[in-house]
Amino acid sequence: MEVEPHTCFIGIDFSAARDAAHRTWVTLAVGDHDQLTLVEMCPARALLEDLSQPVTAALVSFIARSGSSIIGCDACFSLPLPLVDTTWEEWLSTYHRRFPDADALRHAGRDPSGRERKRLTDRLLRAPFAPTNLRLFRQTDAWLREVLYPLVQRRMVAVAPFHPRTPDRPYLLEVCPAVSLRVLGLPYRGYKGTRASAQAARIRILRDLQDLGVMVPPALSDIVVAQPGGDALDSIVAAVSVWLVMMQQPALSNLPAEATREGWIYAPEPQLPPASRR
Repeated sequence: MEVEPHTCFIGIDFSAARDAAHRTWVTLAVGDHDQLTLVEMCPARALLEDLSQPVTAALVSFIARSGSSIIGCDACFSLPLPLVDTTWEEWLSTYHRRFPDADALRHAGRDPSGRERKRLTDRLLRAPFAPTNLRLFRQTDAWLREVLYPLVQRRMVAVAPFHPRTPDRPYLLEVCPAVSLRVLGLPYRGYKGTRASAQAARIRILRDLQDLGVMVPPALSDIVVAQPGGDALDSIVAAVSVWLVMMQQPALSNLPAEATREGWIYAPEPQLPPASRR
């Protein structure tokens, strides 16, 4: 399915931290084959119907009403083999029973020798962390249990690579901002923090994304530069990633067999370096 002009691309940088309402960021953009224009960017607290609503419930509601948007999500959509021992959708439907809590997931994420299990996509794309890494397992669990499961159970979304894209519902792709930035030749480390060097790295990333055809309004650029956690920038990179992926390979085909159960991190193809970096 080709991408129509003015398609909506959304980037979600998901967090399961205690302050997830402030650390989960969402970017909305509109794009075609030549340009992606950022329209809006906000933390998840702006999506809450009231202060007591969990961030995951707010995300489910937001994603479900996103129409035919293509959504890049910085969260793991599945686990390594052999932990997924049936079709992905059947496995997801039994996730709650397989892993009663996040600690059960963390324990299962190690092989008999004690090493962290990684998916094929994690190894090939050199993702920074395995899905059940100490820094990631609670995020992976919350995403699978509280966001992806209800969306798939209620057939509110299509999820790559497990489902084909359809025109009547959002299409979710797993992305990893660090992988995308590295593939694009941009700083993928050192851009988070309050130091001047981190702020300079955020400025450079924004500038170079604009060289790729990403239009960033000054007001949004100011937010990204000032936001030390890098979460706002990661949500932009998530949206840019799926925009580039869909422009470069709209069929999303030719994936290894493991992807049908383990999922896949979608990353853009390397770009020619902009003149400003030569």
